[in-house]
Amino acid sequence: MIFLIKKVLLIGVVLGIMLFLMIPSGAAPTDVVLDQQVVLEVPGSFALVDQDNDKKAEAVNFSLNLQSYSEGNFIITGNLEGMRSGNWVSLSTSVIPFQWTPENRTVTLSFRPNNILKYNLSGPYRVTIGIKAGDWDLPTQVVGFSPKYAPEDFSAQVKVQQAAISSATQAKRAVETWASYKALRLGQFLGVSFNYDRWQVEYKEKYSAGIWRFMVSPEGSIESMKISPRNG
Repeated sequence: MIFLIKKVLLIGVVLGIMLFLMIPSGAAPTDVVLDQQVVLEVPGSFALVDQDNDKKAEAVNFSLNLQSYSEGNFIITGNLEGMRSGNWVSLSTSVIPFQWTPENRTVTLSFRPNNILKYNLSGPYRVTIGIKAGDWDLPTQVVGFSPKYAPEDFSAQVKVQQAAISSATQAKRAVETWASYKALRLGQFLGVSFNYDRWQVEYKEKYSAGIWRFMVSPEGSIESMKISPRNG
């Protein structure tokens, strides 16, 4: 009997030592993430952006802290969703590059309210986020629910003040990430230009003569348009 008790105690000590060696010093067990050692601090926070002080927001900003055990460059894909006919539907998508450092760990995504106004949808809305770094990606997950905003809180007019997408290369990469997120297969890349206040990125359709045109705002929001070829 004494032998069995000693054996159980010995096993307990060994397991304790193993756990001590596996968990980084100063980290809580919930902080330990084996998959690329990246974790999202949920829920994030919402804020309405009223740039012209007319008491109507031109954008919905969503901020979230990201923890990583090493510095890295990520592509963040965020989706603002609303409830329509009992189903969550996409209202706006934002894709931005993000360089994580211990001093820069807050991701802020900006969403346009055009579809909130188009479908006259009230909140609460929700945000889903996916993260990609090279061949690795963190699956899309729900990271926050908004207050009960109403369509009357918003305006479709936008005045750009910050630029998460500041080059043609970043705009093209954002579209390709967005297309992957939407499971949309793009054809030949046709070009990218800057028109008025947004990047315009175009691709041929994969299996037809049509064209996909994407409008990418400097804040990272993306709108798509399918252009069919004219007959004759």
